[in-house]
Amino acid sequence: MSKGLLVVLSAPSGTGKTTICRKLSERNPEWKFSVSATTRQPREGEVDGEDYIFMDVDKFEHYVKFGDFVEWEWVHGSKYGTLIGPLEDALDNEQILMLDIDVKGGTTIMEEFPDETLSIFIEPPGEEIDDQLEVLEDRLVKRGKESLTIIKRRLKRFQIEMEFKEKFSKVVVNEDLDQTVDEVEKMIKEASK
Repeated sequence: MSKGLLVVLSAPSGTGKTTICRKLSERNPEWKFSVSATTRQPREGEVDGEDYIFMDVDKFEHYVKFGDFVEWEWVHGSKYGTLIGPLEDALDNEQILMLDIDVKGGTTIMEEFPDETLSIFIEPPGEEIDDQLEVLEDRLVKRGKESLTIIKRRLKRFQIEMEFKEKFSKVVVNEDLDQTVDEVEKMIKEASK
């Protein structure tokens, strides 16, 4: 690899971006994964520092005040942020760093690091918005990790999130997970040459 690369993977909730990132990490253990900070409570099985950096609101606000986040956002009632240090370290060390991040955060990364970012928008299958919403609702319910209230809140944001699609350099429809992972992996390898 000849240069560092930030890979922004963004998508509406339930589209599969986290699963795609995990599979890419398994196939390419040398690729790094950006761990976001959050004020939300850990879900069962999540590990601090691995899945997220869990912080209380005061600590998060301290980081915001001192400019330690390249971006942060209120998402579904909790704060999420991307620490700038690991991004700069990955670029300095010529590493590939994947960011599983919401669409607004993704666009901020693209603005801050325009020449070092590959931006990929993952879209759910379906011809129409209603079809896509149905697929997402089904996936979120089957995942069984959240209440119906939170699922409804996530689905409400769907149309807003889809409006960001044009800002990304690549768009991949996640119809078949393995095929999507193959396609994204190929894009990353091409961009990092």
